[in-house]
Amino acid sequence: MGLRALRNELVEEGVSSAALVEGSGIDESWFDRPDIPPSRSQRVTIMRNAWRLASSSDAALRAGCRQTISDFGLYGYGMASSETVSDCLHFGYSQIEFAGPVLNITREIRGDTAVFVSQNPLTLGPILPFSAEFWRSSMTTLLDLIMGQRFPSTAMFFPYPEPAHANALREKFQCDLHFDAPVMEWHFDAACLSLPCPNASRFLATLCTDFCESVLTAGNGQTPLQREIRLMLLGKIREQPVAAEIARELGLSRRSLYRRLLEENATFQGLLDDVRASVAIQFLSSTRLPVEEIAHRVGFSDLSNFRKAFRRWTGVTPRSYRSLGS
Repeated sequence: MGLRALRNELVEEGVSSAALVEGSGIDESWFDRPDIPPSRSQRVTIMRNAWRLASSSDAALRAGCRQTISDFGLYGYGMASSETVSDCLHFGYSQIEFAGPVLNITREIRGDTAVFVSQNPLTLGPILPFSAEFWRSSMTTLLDLIMGQRFPSTAMFFPYPEPAHANALREKFQCDLHFDAPVMEWHFDAACLSLPCPNASRFLATLCTDFCESVLTAGNGQTPLQREIRLMLLGKIREQPVAAEIARELGLSRRSLYRRLLEENATFQGLLDDVRASVAIQFLSSTRLPVEEIAHRVGFSDLSNFRKAFRRWTGVTPRSYRSLGS
C-alpha cells in the first residue's frame, strides 16, 4: 500500500509510528506487515496525521521517492509482472483499492496523451497538497522502477497554489507543472502504453490479479455500502472488528448500519465471515504459510476455532482444502 515509505520518512523527522496511526484504529506494527489494506477512512487519518506532524514542506514528495515495488505488496508485484505498460496501468487502475489512493481516479485518452483524472480533489481540504504530492511521487517512482526508465509524464495539474518546494517537484516529475488549476490531472505520452515491462510474468500477474479480485469482489451483487464495509474489515481483519466501530467510521449508528444491511439482504457477521473466508482461502491456495499463521492473519487467536469456522464456510478443514487444491 506504499504507506511504509511515508512512515519511514516521518520517522527520520522524529515522528513516531504510533503518532502516525493515532485515531485510525490501526496498530503501529501494521506498517511492517501490511498484507491487508486499510479502509479509505484509515488512509485519510494516516495522511492527515502525517501532514500535521511533518516538519518539512516537501516531506510527502520525499516519502514517495522512497518507494519500492515490495512496499506495494501484491499491487506492486501485479503491476511489475504485467506484459506491457498498458497492462500494468490497467492492473493498477482495476485494483486501485490495494494501492490506497484517497480519491477516485478516472482515465482518458486525448489524442496522443493519456490522462489520469482525480475526481473531487477539494473534498480532501487542507491535506490535498500533501496527499497529491505523496501519491504522484509514489506512483512515478513505482512506474520508473517497473519500466526500468523514466515514466514519460508530460504535464501535471494541481488545484492549489504553487508550494515553496515547487522546484523539487519539477526535478522529480520532469514535466510541465500547473498550479491553481481548475482540475487535478496527470498527463503522459500514450505511446508508452505499448512498451513491454522488463519483468513480465504472466503466471505472477495472474496470481496477483486472482488474489486481489477474490478478496475485494467476493460476493455477487454487493452494493457500494457492502464493498466499503469489506474494505474496512480487510483493514481490521487481524483484530476483532465490531459493528459499532465500522458504523462509526461510516458516520452511522450501529442500528442504522444493521437496518441498511437488512434492506440489502446482508448482515454484518455475514460480511465478516465472507472476508475472512476469502482471505483464508487465498492464503491456503497461493502461499505456503502454516495454517496457524493463516488463522492469526484472519483474526483467530485459537486454531481450533479457526478450523471450526473454516469447516462451516467451506465444508472441509483448512488442511483438507489445501491438499485438495494441490
